[in-house]
Amino acid sequence: MRFFFGAGVVIGLALTTFTAQATERLSGYFAAEKNCRAVVSIKKGSNPGEMQVEAGRYYELIGKNKKDATHYLVRIKEAAPTDRWVTVDCGMHLVKVEAAADADQTSGNGNSAEPHPAPNGNAVQYVLAASWQPAFCETVEGKPECDALDAMAFAAENFALHGLWPQPRGNVYCGVPNDVQQSDKDREWDELPKLQLSDALRVDLSEKMPGMESFLHRHEWIKHGTCYGSTAEEYYADSLDVLAQLNSSLVKDLFVERLGGFVSASDIRGAFDQSFGDGAGERVEVVCRTDDGRQIITELRIVLGGEIKSGTALAKLLANGVKTKTGCTGGIIDPVGAQ
Repeated sequence: MRFFFGAGVVIGLALTTFTAQATERLSGYFAAEKNCRAVVSIKKGSNPGEMQVEAGRYYELIGKNKKDATHYLVRIKEAAPTDRWVTVDCGMHLVKVEAAADADQTSGNGNSAEPHPAPNGNAVQYVLAASWQPAFCETVEGKPECDALDAMAFAAENFALHGLWPQPRGNVYCGVPNDVQQSDKDREWDELPKLQLSDALRVDLSEKMPGMESFLHRHEWIKHGTCYGSTAEEYYADSLDVLAQLNSSLVKDLFVERLGGFVSASDIRGAFDQSFGDGAGERVEVVCRTDDGRQIITELRIVLGGEIKSGTALAKLLANGVKTKTGCTGGIIDPVGAQ
């Protein structure tokens, strides 16, 4: 998912013995995805100063606690002592192989509507969240878009738009007043400001983003689109352009062919490689949920890098994206209707 990717920065590990406490040394940066406690001792949980890493911020990475790590050791300059342990699920390891970005560079404070630059000024990163609507509808109740979903609907056998999220994860609510932010967080999406969209785009979006019935388009714009650096019209036009390329690929074909059956994450990543070039699958996280004992795939989260505009090849955006975790190992491709 998810982080700006500077020149000469790649995902990976560089391991050597570091301290007597079996710490293995790492080089590069830790990009925090969420706010997490930063402790001096893993065992005791001691945290002088009640320090934490902050979502969207980069920290110098010192090491990890063991080969199959549960914690990373990061350096927080304002902490005393500076070196702190955070759990591995708090963010992502970026390894520097050439000249580095400033480890303390942040993504911005949400007060600008401009896209935030990556370290060293390189391509910004986005996550395209593409839902498999029948599976989503198995896991929720009372959604009008799910009541209307039938075998003839576009979303029955195509990926639907959930959102397009400028990265890092904390890059949200750019220039949005506090009261509007609160309405969004309270899920009062019908109370959010109406979007200025052309009639043609509104019609197209209503088909490709069924969640419009629940005002998902207002929520996604307020939380994520305001950080895209453009208008709502362009934000959704670009989102739909990328989604269309996904739905014209072997990835969509794989999901349709396996309706009612199981597909593995490796098969999905392989389909991305076939459609968009070697390594494209490494930019895809598979999201699953459990429903009545079945693990079903509800969404793909696809990391893209660079400027997104009409006609930009999805293969190019994937090639510029940061590698991401696999997510779940696979699941059932849910068909329309209660299973």
